Amino acid sequence: MKILAHIILLCFLFTGVQASEITFDFDSPSFSGEGKSSHYLTIENIEKTRKDAIKAAEKAAKEKAEQDAKNTAIAKFKANLESRFYTALAKQITTNVFGADGLQQDSGTFTSPIGGEVVTWTTPSGTGNVTITVTETDGTVTSFTMPKED
Repeated sequence: MKILAHIILLCFLFTGVQASEITFDFDSPSFSGEGKSSHYLTIENIEKTRKDAIKAAEKAAKEKAEQDAKNTAIAKFKANLESRFYTALAKQITTNVFGADGLQQDSGTFTSPIGGEVVTWTTPSGTGNVTITVTETDGTVTSFTMPKED
């Protein structure tokens, strides 16, 4: 039995030891250089996504604030009053242009007391049309031409 134990012990002593060299590698592509460009692109995409999300949130908050400002009672009253004012103005200009009740005017100008827009209408002779020009305070000009008679 002693011989068998010595044989087994000798077998263990003569077995080869296998090991590899200890090396150190950085896991980060910024240090190792492997996959560096894709690493930088990934970081850039993450930054852009975050910036876009922040801009979208700011825009949504601004739009909500503007919408809330339009929904106040005072804003609704002002919008309704302006709408009624412009409706009355359109009726008055229509009466002046088309000559209801003998009040026809071939041309005229009106300046809005609310926004400062200038409304001018003319009836060029021989055309049978009426040209209405609206000049806003920022200089934007809008023109309408319509037949005066059927």
